[in-house]
Amino acid sequence: MSDEQRRMIKLSIACDGESIPRKHFGDCPQFRVYELYEDGEYRLIKTQENTSPKEKQHSDPKKLKGVTSLLPGCEAVVSGLLSPNFMRMRDTKPIQPVITHDETVSKTLVALREAFDELFDLVSARRQGERPEVILEIGKSKKGPL
Repeated sequence: MSDEQRRMIKLSIACDGESIPRKHFGDCPQFRVYELYEDGEYRLIKTQENTSPKEKQHSDPKKLKGVTSLLPGCEAVVSGLLSPNFMRMRDTKPIQPVITHDETVSKTLVALREAFDELFDLVSARRQGERPEVILEIGKSKKGPL
């Protein structure tokens, strides 16, 4: 099946090399941008250094804007820790927030493949202008949608 025929999500994983820090998305030093396909294939598109401005106050909306501007076209973002800006993103942006309970990018990619259908449904709703009140949780101690 060609890339055009497969369902795909462009997403970003907040990381520090291969590890997933227990930090807010915007506080992580790097973002790995992937294309994730319904058949489980994924492609690393780029690794983006976090050059967003430092927060002047906790959960500064300007920080959210700065981080999302670094990741054009990403339809989902994955972090190791829930933050107030993730909740703001859930309610106002076309980007689906995801929390991972795994410690590495590799394990998180496996968990994303396993949750592809659920994540794709949430991303599809956002593509249609909806704002599902869900922050998807994935990984070893998955609790389900928040």
